[in-house]
Amino acid sequence: MKHVLTDIPGIGESSAELLMEYGIDSVKALRKAGIKKLCRVPGFGEVRGTVVLAAVDDLKAADKAAKQAGKDRRKAAKVAENEAGKQARQWARVAKKAEKTHSADKPKKGKKKK
Repeated sequence: MKHVLTDIPGIGESSAELLMEYGIDSVKALRKAGIKKLCRVPGFGEVRGTVVLAAVDDLKAADKAAKQAGKDRRKAAKVAENEAGKQARQWARVAKKAEKTHSADKPKKGKKKK
């Protein structure tokens, strides 16, 4: 998911504008900037910079977890679909076998016995 700077806790509109003036215009650019470049921006000391960068890492981790959860849901759906298919094929075999067994009870077409 693509995030904007204001998605990061501790960065509002004015902080985002200030960061953009210093060439940090995206979350990706913020991650690449690191603590040294971030500390050059007025209002961002070492403590705030560290907290903001940790929040960026948390945001990335949450995105990764959400992506994995989506993959897991799709995989679970596929497994369930395969299992349902297996059961349907199994029931079809059982039905076919039962049909053959019960067809012996039916009179056969052809010549009648006298």
